[in-house]
Amino acid sequence: MPFLMDDTQELTPQLVCEYIKMHRTAMAPKYEKLQRYYEGAHDILLRKPKYRPDDPCNNVVCNFAKYISDFAAGYLIGEPISYTSEEQDLDNLLKWNSIAQTDVQDMDNAKYQSIFGVAYELVYMSSKQSPTPKTASTHPTQSFVIYNNTVEFKKMAGVNYFETRDVKTQELKGFRVIVSTAEKYMKFNVTAEYALNGDVEEEPNYFGAVTLIEIYNNNERQGDFEQLIPLIDAYNCQQSNRVDDVENFVNSLMVLTGQTLGYTDEEKEESYNDIKKNGVIELAPESSLSFLTRQIDQQGNELLRQSIADDIHKFSCVPSMTDKDFAANVSGVAMQYKLLGLSQITKIKERYIKEGIRERIELFSAIMQDKGMPPVGIDDLTITITHSLPRNLVETAQVISTLQGICSNETLVSQLPFVSDPEEEVKKATEERRQEQDERYVMSAPQDINNEE
Repeated sequence: MPFLMDDTQELTPQLVCEYIKMHRTAMAPKYEKLQRYYEGAHDILLRKPKYRPDDPCNNVVCNFAKYISDFAAGYLIGEPISYTSEEQDLDNLLKWNSIAQTDVQDMDNAKYQSIFGVAYELVYMSSKQSPTPKTASTHPTQSFVIYNNTVEFKKMAGVNYFETRDVKTQELKGFRVIVSTAEKYMKFNVTAEYALNGDVEEEPNYFGAVTLIEIYNNNERQGDFEQLIPLIDAYNCQQSNRVDDVENFVNSLMVLTGQTLGYTDEEKEESYNDIKKNGVIELAPESSLSFLTRQIDQQGNELLRQSIADDIHKFSCVPSMTDKDFAANVSGVAMQYKLLGLSQITKIKERYIKEGIRERIELFSAIMQDKGMPPVGIDDLTITITHSLPRNLVETAQVISTLQGICSNETLVSQLPFVSDPEEEVKKATEERRQEQDERYVMSAPQDINNEE
């Protein structure tokens, strides 16, 4: 749910308090549930015995939520994002990226995208003597962006707020709020009832733009496993019931015919305890003993389990790496076919994460200009995201060999996953071949007999 305001409306601290209340009411419960499922605290853990308190009640958590998000995020950001430009010097940008550890933030953003459907990145200045821009991934329960209510969807402000609690009782006292607009920062405190508490601090914003970046996972802003929670619950319930059935089978009911173990409750309880303790029961000649057990349909249970698991993988587009058919297809084409669904949704993620990276670079460039450095323009900048895909090196080598003379050496070498700089690698290979030719020429050249004498 985007937060909107009118262009003509003034963004006051009191208005921000209303937005925080809306965010806490409408969005925070959703994010908290998604976080809970990612961490393994599923609803199955709340299940109680149906009839008697001592009935088997296993609460088995099969954390598909974590598997889906970790797999999707790892596939999206397999390696650090690279930047290239034919006309610009990117040394300062790459240096500041290294200082800010943007590759770590990119991975955190990809994980938050997958879990919550949206990720937030805050750009700020470091506290060093010579400050440089830094970034931090902020939790969606503590961040949101306000846009104008036009087709342009212009970013008006970014809001970060943090809970303040009593040290001893941990009771919620209120929130510390930081708001960034294109012109300034506003910092103030808010009570637990969402009322302004105290004075408002204002500081100029030297970035010249809102410093909170919002990165969508998709147009609906849904997490990768959000729609699959009912299926995950069903899988957990089915697995828990299977374990319950096994326990019920072990704890079978004893059926005693033609004999009683006591006439009062006390006598019966004493007899039951003796049987459990000694493992022996004495029967009269006319009596018989048997056990009442439930028949477990193992084949039907397994079919149901596999059906639910297949639906989870199908609708999440995240394949099962333990699938024997998946492991058997080792060719590159087969691997890409298995990952086709994941590749399609990853393209959507990639588009949004590149938009966020461009915003980050524009914020960095604003500080570069203030420091007298040439800014980096995003129009001539190529952002490359390399996905974490297993590669068949033998197959790749065959393709490179086949395309010799058709494509440039640099293009062919760039297909090798272990080469980070194709241009430099081609130069090294050319130099090595030249040295080998010189050595062969020296070895094959006729020796001067007169010099030997």
